Amino acid sequence: MARIVPVIASSSSVAFSRNLHLGLCSASPRPPSPLLGLGFAIHQHCLSGIRTSRLIKRGTCIKASSPGNMAQPITTIGKEEALEWVKKDNRRLLHVVYRVGDLERTIKFYTECLGMKLLRKRDIPEEKYTNAFLGYGPEDSHFVVELTYNYGVDKYDIGTAFGHFGIAVEDVAKTVDLIKAKGGKVTREPGPVKGGKSVIAFIEDPDGYKFELIERGPTPEPLCQVMLRVGDLERSIEFYEKAFGMELLRKRDNPEYKYTIAMMGYGPEDKNAVLELTYNYGVKEYEQGNAYAQIAIGTDDVYKTADAIKLHGGGRITREPGPLPGINTKITACLDPDGWKSVFVDNIDFAKELE
Repeated sequence: MARIVPVIASSSSVAFSRNLHLGLCSASPRPPSPLLGLGFAIHQHCLSGIRTSRLIKRGTCIKASSPGNMAQPITTIGKEEALEWVKKDNRRLLHVVYRVGDLERTIKFYTECLGMKLLRKRDIPEEKYTNAFLGYGPEDSHFVVELTYNYGVDKYDIGTAFGHFGIAVEDVAKTVDLIKAKGGKVTREPGPVKGGKSVIAFIEDPDGYKFELIERGPTPEPLCQVMLRVGDLERSIEFYEKAFGMELLRKRDNPEYKYTIAMMGYGPEDKNAVLELTYNYGVKEYEQGNAYAQIAIGTDDVYKTADAIKLHGGGRITREPGPLPGINTKITACLDPDGWKSVFVDNIDFAKELE
């Protein structure tokens, strides 16, 4: 895949070539190693002094030179058929990809303080990056995190757009005490959420990523939320419902604190990871920084998925559907109306990669 912005790192992290990532480099493509997956490392000199969010907003992002990525083929199904199909597609949030400055330090924090397990680790010296996959269960049935360490890069800009990750725990106070004992940073002590009754706390990992600890009974999916800020909540809800086939699970307005949230996903919150979209009154744009990368979603058909996104409008395909060079895993990638990236991965191909 690429070496610039982890496009998706998971059992699918393939390096396209040096110019793919977010399309910030224009070097000619080269065949990737079949050992790589869907994630991309960040090439330092290509990102120097560049804000990816600004590139996206201004429409100046350079596309990869590969003809397969430049082409925008005519859709093969009608709008109504596409909207019906996305509702029936077998979709699941697979993993979330982001970058860290010290991989071993982060692994230690997640395993000792958050109770995650290191599922696998992969070093790609020729592309100068390493991936680590962590979570609360196997990748074929759980939502996991994919950490990306780019050789020599020890710090990233998280920006103002990314919110936090959510982890469900049975006892927030006990978890906070453990984190404090390990030297972790607690930014909000346990207590009721603003405008609600749920007991929560906030902590930060060594790179400054925020985690919301949510007190909840036993759940099959402890890694339960990814919160992103958006500039137009209704526009985002419509996009994720129609283009992604997600369900609006609930919506809550908090006029006292001037924000509204919408929980979107492929199943109930107590059993599945969800996307939490947050709209802060009057704020239309945010800086996305270069730390957070994207979410990966499983699908039965990447071609129909791309068609549905094109037909709905509001988003933009950044990687046409098809097999990754060097391996058979089929993917397609897109940006939502706010520039948040998602990568759809063929379910069968993904399962084969985990074998």
